[in-house]
Amino acid sequence: PLLPREGDILNLDILCQLSFFIKGNNLFRRLRPLYLGADAGFSLGSIEQKVFNWRAPSILLVSGTRLSDTPKNSRERSFAESLPPKRFPNGATGNDTRGKVVFGAYIDVPWKHTYKEAIGDTEMLLFQLSPLHEVFRASTISKDYLTFTKTGVGLGCPPPRPKPVSGLSSHTALGPVSLMLDSSLEFGVFTNDSTGGGSFHPSATRTGDWQDRFEIEALEVWGCGGDEEAERQRAAWAFEEREAEARRNIKMGKDRDADRALLEMAGLVGNHSGGSMG
Repeated sequence: PLLPREGDILNLDILCQLSFFIKGNNLFRRLRPLYLGADAGFSLGSIEQKVFNWRAPSILLVSGTRLSDTPKNSRERSFAESLPPKRFPNGATGNDTRGKVVFGAYIDVPWKHTYKEAIGDTEMLLFQLSPLHEVFRASTISKDYLTFTKTGVGLGCPPPRPKPVSGLSSHTALGPVSLMLDSSLEFGVFTNDSTGGGSFHPSATRTGDWQDRFEIEALEVWGCGGDEEAERQRAAWAFEEREAEARRNIKMGKDRDADRALLEMAGLVGNHSGGSMG
């Protein structure tokens, strides 16, 4: 089969859409689900457990429904307050009247925690699949391609400041052309500022500025690779687990001789030979 299984977002139609701008040898019979929010749960920790140590390209897909300009509940309100005031109108709706959107990214570097600077390079792509189809290619003006921090996932967004600086806004910083998913993976925002100047080029087919804020309904990361890449990921996880275990033992001050002495006292191990003591 072209796909080992379908996701809530990725199906054969979406696969064909991706093939317009991603090479077929990275797609057909080469995609495997690394993280599916519906199965693994919507948390940054789940993404880390499923996607980290994958040493080949990956594809992020996110779908949701546009938020109304006036927050409907406390969760929407706190998300709106975390962002700079909305200056741009919603993006085009195409033929869709339900407010559904699908965005994504082609990520050609391994995922990892980012602290002071972003990761990625000019091979990365941002894209929209619905309600309109558009690809936003990487720019060299800025290198804020991908950030993965406790504040969320950012593509085209500057790394978050460690702590608020007096006099500067505490809002989440959004890049001119960017996709940001919040820390709870409940909400996302896609921005297209036609003046550009960021890590991805603005829309080549639509004039004007726009921004879509949406509630996330499905989130997936698919690995571009086969059994060899999957085995490498398993081996990397196993190595990290062994290293973590060794660190835990050192932290606990584990002393093999002391452990053996305890076992000898309990009569469970020892050098004594059998036989009666009479």
